[in-house]
Amino acid sequence: MDFRDYNPYLLGGSILVGAVVVVGLLRAFAPQPETSSPPPQSPLVSTTPVEVRSGSLEVRGHGTVRPVREIQLTAQVGGRLTEVSDALVSGGRFEAGEPLAQIDPSDYRTAVTQAEAQVTQATFQLIQAREEATAAERDYERIRERTGEAPEPDSTELGRLIFNEPQLAQARANLESAEASLENARTNLERTRLTVPFDGMVRTKQADLGAYVAPGTPVATVYGTEVVEVVVSLASSKAALIQNLWRTTGQTGAAALPATVSSTYGGRTFTWEGRVHRVEGALDEQTRTVDVVVRVSAPYEQATAAAAQQGASPSGQAPPLAVGTYATVDIVGRREGTYHVVPRRAVHTREPDQPPVVWTVDGDSMLVERRVEPIQTVEERTYLAPTLDPDARVITTDLRVQTDSMRIRVSR
Repeated sequence: MDFRDYNPYLLGGSILVGAVVVVGLLRAFAPQPETSSPPPQSPLVSTTPVEVRSGSLEVRGHGTVRPVREIQLTAQVGGRLTEVSDALVSGGRFEAGEPLAQIDPSDYRTAVTQAEAQVTQATFQLIQAREEATAAERDYERIRERTGEAPEPDSTELGRLIFNEPQLAQARANLESAEASLENARTNLERTRLTVPFDGMVRTKQADLGAYVAPGTPVATVYGTEVVEVVVSLASSKAALIQNLWRTTGQTGAAALPATVSSTYGGRTFTWEGRVHRVEGALDEQTRTVDVVVRVSAPYEQATAAAAQQGASPSGQAPPLAVGTYATVDIVGRREGTYHVVPRRAVHTREPDQPPVVWTVDGDSMLVERRVEPIQTVEERTYLAPTLDPDARVITTDLRVQTDSMRIRVSR
């Protein structure tokens, strides 16, 4: 048979099918290679050396600025407000003794005039009583000289009447009463001017021009700007680092412990110099912390100087240490010997009632847990009591799964 009689397409397809079948049979009957699981990879970690420091240690805390003095400005006499200062607005500033509001004084001026008239009348009556007493004494002496029979004056009421002593005492009492009434009238007139005895600012205004106020009616809430304070709650472990902390009650000037108060505004940090004024006597029942009070003098005048310290231009861009500002406070502490500093992320807390730990590297391939005693954390660094090996390297990588003595790989 001639191959030319066959269809070439059919012949090609048959050859292709046969090749596929042969390849399939070879794969099916070929010996299978041995398989094994890949060896587990130890986690790769980053490390950093322990930083050893010595000397003074700043204790950092946080708190909100509050005024030392804050009062409600209330009316002591009644009347309608006839004048109101431009400073009597929320945020308005005033100086000590500056009148903030005026109650209608017309009735109180009239009362002063009437009291002055009563004093004048009582003064005349006293002069008259003195003259009458002097005349009575002269008459008595004249009678005794003429007759020699005038009775000797004694301490009885009848004896005192001889020289008009009761009338003279009554005149003196009337004058004293009139003078007291005059003083009271003048005081009430003075009270129509509402003033504050310290420099300050207005927090809220509660009465305005034309309002009628009775005695005791609040007109505004004001606070002093001469001194502000920040209450910093410190754990007992932190408070113990501050030398002579419990002796600072009420201290001022050089005797007080120095502190630095800082606040961030517009992306810049400004600082003010302060002093530890006192420690509040009782521990907080909820947090078991010690409340340390730091005072800053002239907080509204120090803003420009603080800006200059930060390199900013003294163009009013710096803020004051305003009441309500959340501030950071650094107090100079003392600690004998050395302490260790590690990154904050290197300290781990396993259980709330268990001490924290850091992971250190033993050799180049083993993780070892070390218990530590944190002193404080400032920003991204944690200060520890010196319980670690000074040459130790701590692991800064956050491992999801870890066990003591596990194998690791240290990145180079």
